Amino acid sequence: MGWEEFLWHVEKRLGLYVGRPRYERAFSMLTGFDLGRGQGELAAFQQWMSARHHGSSLAFWSLVLSETFGDGSNEDGLVSDDDHKRAISNLCRLLREFLGQQVSIADQR
Repeated sequence: MGWEEFLWHVEKRLGLYVGRPRYERAFSMLTGFDLGRGQGELAAFQQWMSARHHGSSLAFWSLVLSETFGDGSNEDGLVSDDDHKRAISNLCRLLREFLGQQVSIADQR
């Protein structure tokens, strides 16, 4: 399974795998998938997210929340199912954007 198919499952069927769909469960699942692949894409995603946020040292999952809900946002602010769904959707969108840029860079080589 590749990233695109995996992200589809995270975004559309997370509850099937982890129970109640929650943002922290989504990024934990992403981390497990990345570790299982052994290619380190999330380490590069962390660097990419950090660069988008002027060299921030925050973890990518925290930076995604900032992009979704505004600076200073954290998991405590996710109070509704819709908040979690919005955060998960944006996490998947940003990861797709990152992976798409990586493919474009590789194609140019």
